[in-house]
Order: sequence, then C-alpha cells, then structure tokens
Amino acid sequence: MRENKIITDIEQLTPEWLMRIFKNKGYFKQGKVTKIIRKRSQETVSSNVHFLELNFSNDSQTEPSSSEIVVKIPKSNDVSRFVGKHEAKFYRIVAEMMSEIPIPICYDAAFSEETGLSHIILESLSKTHVENFDYPPSKRNYERAIDCLAELHAFWWDHPMLKELSKNSYVLYTYKENSFNKEEIFKWFNNQKMTLKPFLEFLGERIGSKSKELFKTIFSLYPQVAYERIAKENITVIHCDAHFWNFFYPKDIIDQKYKTILPDWQTWSIGVGSQDLAYMIGLFFFPDYRHLMEKDLIKRYHNKLLKSGVKNYSWDECWYDYKLFAILNIYRIVWWWSVGMPSIVWWPRLEASISTIKDLNCMELLES
Repeated sequence: MRENKIITDIEQLTPEWLMRIFKNKGYFKQGKVTKIIRKRSQETVSSNVHFLELNFSNDSQTEPSSSEIVVKIPKSNDVSRFVGKHEAKFYRIVAEMMSEIPIPICYDAAFSEETGLSHIILESLSKTHVENFDYPPSKRNYERAIDCLAELHAFWWDHPMLKELSKNSYVLYTYKENSFNKEEIFKWFNNQKMTLKPFLEFLGERIGSKSKELFKTIFSLYPQVAYERIAKENITVIHCDAHFWNFFYPKDIIDQKYKTILPDWQTWSIGVGSQDLAYMIGLFFFPDYRHLMEKDLIKRYHNKLLKSGVKNYSWDECWYDYKLFAILNIYRIVWWWSVGMPSIVWWPRLEASISTIKDLNCMELLES
C-alpha cells in the first residue's frame, strides 16, 4: 500500500516512516532504519534537495543498494510546485512501467493535484557515479550519455501508452499538462511570437541584421513545420533538459556494471527524440567541438535505437529531425530571456544555436 503523506519539510522525515516506504518497495523483510543523518542540503532553482545517510539495525535484510538517499522538496512558488509535481508523476506513473532503464531508483513519489505539493525520495548515486563537471565530459562519457538517452527513447518509441501518458504531459515548453494537441501547440508558438519583437529590441546591435532576419523567418515559418513533425509517428517520452552536465556518469568508465543515469525529470514531455539531441548538442556545444563530435554522436544514437528494437526510422529521418529541432533552440532562448533568466545562461547558447542552424543549413527545411 502506497503512503499518501507528502513531506514539506525535511524534519518531518522519520525512521519509522522511511521503513514503511522501503517495505512498500520490497526491502526489509526484517530489521529497520535506526537513524537518519543529514549529510548536506542544497537549494536549486525549484527545489530544496537533501542528502541523507541511513543507519540500519544489525538484523536488517534485503536493504536498499545504498545507505544514502536524496529527498527533493519543491519550493512554494507556483512554477516550482508544478515542476515538482510533474517530476513526481514521472516516477509514479512513467517510471513504474519501466524496468532496467537508466534512471535513479525512486523509493517514493507523492503528489497532490489539489494542493500541488509533492516530494520524491531517490537513491543516492554518489558512491558509484559523478556529475556536474566543471568542464566538458570525456568523449567516452559523451557516448555513454547518448547510449542512455537512446535506451530511454527506444523504450517509449511509439508506445501504445503514449496517448494516455500525454494527459499528464505537456508539449514544447507550455508547462501545462494535457497540452499535447494542435490548439495548445500553436497557442504556445503564438505566445512566443509576441515576445520576439521586444527580445530583438533588447538585443539591439548585439547581433547583426542577418541574424535578426533569421529569427523573424523562424518565427513565421517554423510552427507549421514543427507541428506536422510532432503530430506524426516516431515519437517518445523525452527529457527536455538533457544537457551533458545533467547525467550521472560511472566513476569507473571501463567497468560495464554501472550505466550512465539520467535524473531530473521535472520537464519530461512527449515529443520527438531529437528534441533532446538538438538541445544537448546543438544548444550546448560550441562550433569547433560540435564539428568534431556532432555527427558521430547522432549516428551512435541512431544505431542504438535500431539495436534496441526501433523500426522504420532511417538515418535520413534522424538527421532531419536533429536539424529541425535545432531550430527550436531559438525559441527556448527567447523564452529564457522572457522569464528573466540571467544572460550568462542564454547568451552563450544564442551564439551556439545560431552557429548550428547556419552550419547545418537548417533553414532549408523551412524554405522547402
């Protein structure tokens, strides 16, 4: 039986309550949690995250694989509550249907539709994995991240449950559930178009006239082309924030025992797998490194899809999708600016995105 209690303060967490959570997951046929030790806490944009170590009684059996857990509690503002609840739904609804898929083990995910409150309790990967590099990961870790993403996408590729899942999902960056439909898609594009003029006025002479014309052409022609692609087959569950610094990489890059893990499912959606690819590569790679790695990584992704059972999805289709959704990155940058993201977040991404679009001749997809 699942617990209904929602943690709003880490002080509410008790050994007895954790025991019931673990037993619901099949741990502790005997024994108990005897002590909770708070190792550290950190604040993110939307959540308070607590890293805890647990002590168990000597007679405990079938304990969790790690004595450390992570508890995420959303902040009290409306956006944080929404994305917190959305992530709890991922672990409670989507992840429950998957097995041996490279995401963190979730011990508990609780949410309330009425209040918007939620929490999630996850395994800690600190002993086996690393994250948050101060510099780009190695080529091997890039490849492992691509493999992780392809495995996740392949599991949900044209899955018969996608239509049902779309009721709990959103599309693009609407942050509105049950929005995977034509009306909401074009409503979002139109809202973004209203933001374009003040954005370009803000940029002023910081970008050239050709880049400004590129923006205007995209905002005029892109919505219809993007919608026609999103409405077709070859869609899946996507992460929507899968930059390479958002993965957990095994500390031992040779040992195949541990997979690369993708956490932070606050913005999951239904869409085209290459939306994640274009975000992670086309938005975050600077030109020289992108030229070196781009096509090899996308080919690796496509090959992994095929090996994982995806059918009727050619390399040409994959490359087309990557180029098409590289254009969508422009919308994300304008949206980031409109919600007050600091320029250190979006300005480097602006330069990288324009370079990707120009280098790959992405605009030909709209002009044709």
